[in-house]
Amino acid sequence: MRRRVDTSEMMDAMDRFHQQAASILTSGRFADALDLSKEDPQVVVQYTIPAAKMAQGRFATSDEPVATHKFLLARRLVEIGVRCVSISISDFDTHQGNFSRCRQIVPIVDFGLRALIDDLDQRGMLDDVSAVAWGEFGRTPKINSKAGRDHWPRVGMAIMAGGGIRAGQVIGSTDRLAGTVMSRPVHYQDVFATLYDNLGINARDTPITDPTGRPHYLLVRGEPLRELV
Repeated sequence: MRRRVDTSEMMDAMDRFHQQAASILTSGRFADALDLSKEDPQVVVQYTIPAAKMAQGRFATSDEPVATHKFLLARRLVEIGVRCVSISISDFDTHQGNFSRCRQIVPIVDFGLRALIDDLDQRGMLDDVSAVAWGEFGRTPKINSKAGRDHWPRVGMAIMAGGGIRAGQVIGSTDRLAGTVMSRPVHYQDVFATLYDNLGINARDTPITDPTGRPHYLLVRGEPLRELV
């Protein structure tokens, strides 16, 4: 890919943002960041689910240690200048077999996210990196006939850390079934506004122009969460 970019002059046809992205993707630093053999073995251990817990039957498939390494790859990518990293832990769409599947995947997120936050903090990076863990909606408070939980847009949960926010708080509450918001509702765009604020961007006053020349604002609603900023 790097050879094709160098010989085709495709970089000359890109705007500044595409050039920046392409330069990262084609750099040796990017390839190095994805090579965990170049990481301190002790750090890799910090991101690896201990064998003793694997043996307890909490993890039923062989890919869980690799899944937690996604969090380590995220830290390594941030270190080389990648501005936004998305980690996907799949199969939370538990329309059936919710409990058996969550016994496998929830500990992955629990272990991997804790390792990432601790690592960023130890390296002095936590105030400069915003982390958010969430899905695009919640799950039904009642179990369906297939022992699953269906889509539930009325309540969703998120965990935020880093970026200089005042962490260690629980914002908002639900009823006892986590099915209805009872206090301090937070919109997704409020979280987006908080993340933009961490980057020094006022999302309500910052326009971007689409390919037709029309200006759009980054958000149509939403304010940074006052409890955090």
